[in-house]
Amino acid sequence: MKKLILFLCVLFGFASIMHAKKHALIIAIGDYPVETGWSQISSTNDIDLITKALNNKDFDNSDILILKDERATRKGMENAFEQLLSKVKKGDIVTIHYSGHGQQVFDDNGDEPDGWDEALVPFDAPISYNFRNSNYQGENH
Repeated sequence: MKKLILFLCVLFGFASIMHAKKHALIIAIGDYPVETGWSQISSTNDIDLITKALNNKDFDNSDILILKDERATRKGMENAFEQLLSKVKKGDIVTIHYSGHGQQVFDDNGDEPDGWDEALVPFDAPISYNFRNSNYQGENH
């Protein structure tokens, strides 16, 4: 009886995975504006590589949202996450890939022993800022 119950649990678990919808968000920023101070990097090359890897895992292209360069501002990224959340249902599979610069920023809630949070660097985030003495205080990070 225990073997039958175990078998049914595995079978139903596998069946639910087989019916799960797969969603992905790929964010790739390589052509940062000169005025941000960030160097150009080859992050956008990852789009094709990650898309192919997702396709090999049965992700449909219509369920892969891609943000590249100027579309990957902080607001664009927030909108993409909202769009993704509006489609995802319980049991779905979600993959998020980010290729771009990262940066440490001031810890905004005191939970980091080193005093720094780690942040993604959207297309519209400048390389330097002073949290306490600047017009820009990291709001795009």
